[in-house]
Amino acid sequence: MTRWYCFLFLFCVIGQRAFSAEAAVLPLAAFADADGIQQSEARIADSTESGAIDSPGQVVAVYFTPADRQPATNHVARIRRIVEETAGFYERELRRHGFRERAMAVLRNDRDEVEVIDVVGAGQGGDYGKSDGGRIRDEVVPVLRERGIAPNESVILLFCNLMDYDPVGGTISHHSPYYGGGSHLSGTAWQCDSEILDPLRFRDLTPIRDGEYGDITIGRHNSIFIGGVIHELGHALSLPHCRQRRDESVRGTALMGAGNRTYAQELRGEGRGTFLTQAHALRLAAHPVFNRRMTGDVKKRPATRWPKLRIVAGEKSQIRVHGMVQADVPVHGVVAYFDPRGGGDYDATTATAVPDDRGRFAMQSGNLRVGDGELRLTVCHVNGATSVRSFFYRVERSGQPDLSAIRVELELAAMVDSIRRSKLEEAEVDLATAASGDESLMKIGRQVLDRFRDVEKPTSVSVDDLDSGVSSIGLSKLIPISESVGWLSPTYDSVPEPSRLLSIGGQYYAEGIYAHAPSSHVYRIDRQWKRLSGKFGMQNGHSGKVDFQIVGDGQMIWSSRGVGAGQGGTFDLDVSDVSTLSLMVTDGGNGGGGDWGVWVEPLLSRTPRDDSDR
Repeated sequence: MTRWYCFLFLFCVIGQRAFSAEAAVLPLAAFADADGIQQSEARIADSTESGAIDSPGQVVAVYFTPADRQPATNHVARIRRIVEETAGFYERELRRHGFRERAMAVLRNDRDEVEVIDVVGAGQGGDYGKSDGGRIRDEVVPVLRERGIAPNESVILLFCNLMDYDPVGGTISHHSPYYGGGSHLSGTAWQCDSEILDPLRFRDLTPIRDGEYGDITIGRHNSIFIGGVIHELGHALSLPHCRQRRDESVRGTALMGAGNRTYAQELRGEGRGTFLTQAHALRLAAHPVFNRRMTGDVKKRPATRWPKLRIVAGEKSQIRVHGMVQADVPVHGVVAYFDPRGGGDYDATTATAVPDDRGRFAMQSGNLRVGDGELRLTVCHVNGATSVRSFFYRVERSGQPDLSAIRVELELAAMVDSIRRSKLEEAEVDLATAASGDESLMKIGRQVLDRFRDVEKPTSVSVDDLDSGVSSIGLSKLIPISESVGWLSPTYDSVPEPSRLLSIGGQYYAEGIYAHAPSSHVYRIDRQWKRLSGKFGMQNGHSGKVDFQIVGDGQMIWSSRGVGAGQGGTFDLDVSDVSTLSLMVTDGGNGGGGDWGVWVEPLLSRTPRDDSDR
């Protein structure tokens, strides 16, 4: 069990009694039934009864070719077939889930053919690589605007002619951007193209050597890369990753899991193929791209409330969620992503529910993986938008869910607010009130509250002013030689946002260093200290990805890369021979957005740290 989860082996003692009589009448399942989907469909339809507008959503197909290349053979006809295949998949799957009359809006010409907009790049083929998606989009945007297309109000399906196909040698590889992202209002999906990319060739068993996938057939190549078109378009339509639940696996592989690699494989007898989860059907059911008419507040960012929300341990390795959701834009669905730590969000499984007319809902996970995880509750609004609230949990080796961090968020919110306002006496009262008669909750709250007691005032001292008898000092109290952060200003023992409190994985801390990437905090320690120990991670509420590094006298002595939301860990290093110590946080590959890294309880000590009471 990692030390950053400091509620050691505290089981969440909340049984069936936590379910109110109100919640007990609601179906408790991992998915919404047919009646629920019908209710969801009706709410979306009701939203357009008055004040509706023509939907602004559309997919725009763009073909990008470097200046020194010709478009791949027959590119317009092939791209049209690929787009029609993509639209057909989404429309069939939405219909299968009960959402009828959904057609993917695609920019078309006067003959009702998919319009393929050709763009010639400013650079040559060798000038573009997999990380150049932004550069290519910047070259595409002016062409779209000349055509009267608003790039920031469209979903751009951007095919890049950056595949290298050798028909004689039977080889293919690419150096193209191959990813996607967006909201319900706009997005971009970068794809790669070659003359063999064509839905007509799904059954083609001609052998080919792919630079990434090795010896495969042209048919499988098309499954992977046309499946990739549909998958990356999913990201451009705002869908995150998730995998299929056990009860869904009979249909094959979830599109937003590894389904980009299994698409149409059933045509060759190689597997069950790819499907869209109910979770993502709920999200897309109200997306402007799939609706001809939309509610007039399509651009409104909803405000959401969660009265009476309860998250409790269910049967072994399961978590139950129930309560009420209220919003100023009507809600037609709730999706829960149970995302185990590691593997990005590809391993997240889902549960879905449609709230009743009072906003009440109930659902439960399947069996969850042992270890740390993040629960993301996502509200689907009828204007296509979503709103998210995140929590962190742990599943012990016994299978028992440890929901200590969630109990702090939900049941001790008043105590946390008092701590935030530096009102520790009020926090004591809040804890006593909330935990009256609940020893487990009292112990959880006490461990949080004790971190904020007897904490040194946030005044910094110089290393030269420290007495040699000082056995340890928090690094956040020591004046650095230099300091810099990538957003706002350097802050110690807090973060520069209204929440103020340092928080990782749903836990709160009194001491630490705000370190939004790119950040650097450099200290002179003159070989006077034995150990540097502490925790690190992403500040709660932010979804970036960063790399943490500790450098001694210019040499890397520790690092942790690709740390995302809810992730983190501990470090304990020998710094006996270090004169100048640097703590650095850099972008971890997501472009820098939301990279709120934090160092928590970093401690310099003359002797090894004793964490037995933490």
